[in-house]
Formats: sequence, C-alpha cells, structure tokens
Amino acid sequence: MDRMKWRNILIYSFMFICLGHVSWARTIKRISVSGNEPYVDHVSLQDGSADMDLLVKFVFDEPGNCLTVSLISYRRLFVFQSDVRYSQVVRCFKLRPSKLPYVVDSDERARYKLTKSLRKSIRPRRKHVFKRWIEYEGLQPQPTDYKMVNEYIEQRFDVLYKDAPVTVTLRDLLLMDEQVTPTKKKYDLFFQTDLNRKYEIAILRDPCFGKEEAIQAAMTCVENIKNSYSAFDRSFGEASVPYSADSREVFTRMKALLVEQYPLWEETNPCPEIQANIDLYNSYVDSIRGVMPAFEERRVEILQLDTDYILALAKRMDAHVSRWLLSSDPAERNDLVASCEEIIRQARSHIGQASASHERQRAAIRVFNAAEEYFHKTCTE
Repeated sequence: MDRMKWRNILIYSFMFICLGHVSWARTIKRISVSGNEPYVDHVSLQDGSADMDLLVKFVFDEPGNCLTVSLISYRRLFVFQSDVRYSQVVRCFKLRPSKLPYVVDSDERARYKLTKSLRKSIRPRRKHVFKRWIEYEGLQPQPTDYKMVNEYIEQRFDVLYKDAPVTVTLRDLLLMDEQVTPTKKKYDLFFQTDLNRKYEIAILRDPCFGKEEAIQAAMTCVENIKNSYSAFDRSFGEASVPYSADSREVFTRMKALLVEQYPLWEETNPCPEIQANIDLYNSYVDSIRGVMPAFEERRVEILQLDTDYILALAKRMDAHVSRWLLSSDPAERNDLVASCEEIIRQARSHIGQASASHERQRAAIRVFNAAEEYFHKTCTE
C-alpha cells in the first residue's frame, strides 16, 4: 500500500512539474522590421478581456540606427528596470518608489497599493523577485526617464552591429487602475504577469540607404554611354556612309576607343536602383560592340542569300495552298491567301537584296518561283 502511495505521489509530482514547465514555457517569435515597416504583436493578457490586451511594437529608425520597443495598453502600466525582491520594495501592501534601486519619477502624494488578488497570486511573497521587464542582445539602451505611472512603456536602443543578430525578451509587466480624488491619488496594482516572450529580430536595412552619391554616379555613367552610343550609331550604324578605306579605318578606330572607354561593368549591387543602371549601362556596352557600319551590312547582304530561308517560305506557301483547297470557309480561304501574299513579299524582299552567285541559291529561287506560280494559278485566278 505504501508503495502504491509513493508511486501516485511521484506520478502527480511529475505531472505538476510538466504542467509548470508548459505554463512557463517561453514564447519565441522570429520577426523582421525595416525603416518602412514596423512590427506589431498583439498579446492577450486575459482571455475575454479586450481592455487587458497588450500591443508590442518594434520600430527601426535607419538614419539613427536605433530600435524602439514599446508596450501599449488601455491600462496604466508599470515595469521594473532591474530585478527587485518583493520584500525590498513592498511595505504594508504598498509599492514604495523610494525603495527602488534606481530613480523613478513619481508623485509623493500618490499611493501604489497591491490589491489582495495580486498579493495572492505572488507566492512566496517574501522571496519573490520581480524581473526586469526587458532583456536584450546586440543592443545598447539609450538613457530614458523612468516613471511609476505609464500610459505606455518605451525603450530606445542603439543597434550595435549591422549584421549581428538582435534579440529582445519581455518579462514582468504590472497593470494598475487609477483612483484620483481632490485630496489624494491612489493606484491599485491589480495584475502582474511574466510575459516571457523572446523576439528574434531580423533588421531589414534599405540596400540603397546612404548611397545617393553612388546612385547619381551610376546614372551619370548611363547618360554618358548613351550619348556616346547614339553619336556613334548615327555616324555608322544607320547613316549612309560611302565605303572607303578611310571610312573603314575611322569606324574601327572609334569603335576600339569606345570599347576601351566603356568596359563591361562587372558588378552586382544590392541596391536595385544602382543595379538597374548597371544593367542599362551594360546593354549599351553590348550595343556598341555590336554596331556594324551601314556599308558593311550592305556588302554582307549582297554576298549572302539564305537558301534555307527561301525554301522554307516555298514549303510554307505550298502548305497554305493545300489547306485552301480543302477548306470551304470563305473567311479561312481569304486568310490563307493573305498569308501567302505576305510570304511572297518577304521572299521577294530577301531575293532583291541578295545575289544568287551559286547554283544552289539559283535552284532555291526557281523552287520558290514555281510555288508562287502554283499559288496564283490555284487561288487567285
């Protein structure tokens, strides 16, 4: 019997410990903030009581490189700025501001009383330690004035390292009701909780912040290469330049000079605005390298006739004629005729600019002429 009794005691003790661990389990949240987007967390301190809700707000100020943590509630708030033993600061059920280990702004006439329900929730009272309301890593707190009565709690931090992790853990928070009469001020501290919430914060910095000069420099580079390319292209890419040894030499020298003056910008920049200008600059670099003088383009076209292209056009036109013969839809037939006429226009344009200097090229032209003749005989007569 004694053995069964001890067994039950051990089981219930184990369950109590597990429940205790669950109730005091730390909440960990991974969040991100930026200069344009703060983070706000909603915490329900008591189910079914909207006026007991708490907002936790994180705001990052990029120009100042600082993070602000705020607690906002409908109720008056009080927090401890360091760990403080209950017996040190509470006398006769009243919290004594003068007993705090730091200076706090308070009204000497006011009384800050712990309600009976709050005192009952703190066990054991004499040994209980109120925890500092905030813990942090990667941050340096800025000086601030501490108050006994707060409409909101706010602490501003300097961010110590640009890429180091930042964490904030929220601990003890007390709520109070205000009772003011013409003769006295009284505040009832009626609720206390250990928030025990840890925020692992990713600070998303603007990749373009502080890079105004670099952005302007990138825009200037684009403007310069754009003007140079436009002048070069007007002179040789589109204008009709008579072919001569001198014109060829001038073109080659100018192109080599521009290629040397505007090398490829081999950089990837995290700032989207700078990267867009880099991409635009490199597109002009490619355009300069691809410029071919107008007289050379004409010479290349005269020397080359694409036989495969001509034969493909002839085959496509034959396929359209076959579909025309099988179709009874007037609209479809009209579309096929229009398509064949466009094929003829493309082929004649290409043949007119090329020279059939080889038998294979002349044979391709004959094949196309036969396909064109068959089209006219079948579809247009």
